[in-house]
Amino acid sequence: MSLSKFSADLHYTSDGGCEYESKFKVNPKQQDANKVLLDVIEHLAWMGAVGGQADETTKAFERGYAQGVERRAYLDSLNKESDDERSN
Repeated sequence: MSLSKFSADLHYTSDGGCEYESKFKVNPKQQDANKVLLDVIEHLAWMGAVGGQADETTKAFERGYAQGVERRAYLDSLNKESDDERSN
């Protein structure tokens, strides 16, 4: 499964008062929605490390990744069952 569209708007303020805002989206310069998603993930990991939460960020990524792999396997099993039913 691949993304055809993806966007994210980030707005945050640090406890030191620094503000940041960025829009991640498919556009003429970056037409690959999957790459846009990876750019957001990379930026969030960067934020976690800069914010002094590198270990927590790594653990959160690993949890999300494991859950995603489990979900992908489940979806694949549904597709296989559907294909098997069509074959019979």
